[in-house]
Amino acid sequence: MKYLRVDNRKGQFLKDDNWVDITSLGKDDLLRMVRAALEDDLFEIDEYDEDALPNPAHKIIYKHVCQQLTDIHARRNEYQEARRNLFKDAYEQYCMDI
Repeated sequence: MKYLRVDNRKGQFLKDDNWVDITSLGKDDLLRMVRAALEDDLFEIDEYDEDALPNPAHKIIYKHVCQQLTDIHARRNEYQEARRNLFKDAYEQYCMDI
């Protein structure tokens, strides 16, 4: 599923099945996309293309969000393994204390 795109020379993100201007991106929207980047195997975003976005605000926001989401999605297995190990260590410590 695509979460971030460039359409009609504007950066947009998916919110509740609607495409919304990226300048309206809030922290809850960003958190939802981070979760999707970590959990959705079909996570997809349009690559950043400076020439496709003439608006400077769209360029800055899209570039940084795109970079972060791409990195998170690429490293999702690493994050999931760290999360599993964290709970595994806590569980083992709990079992030892009993």
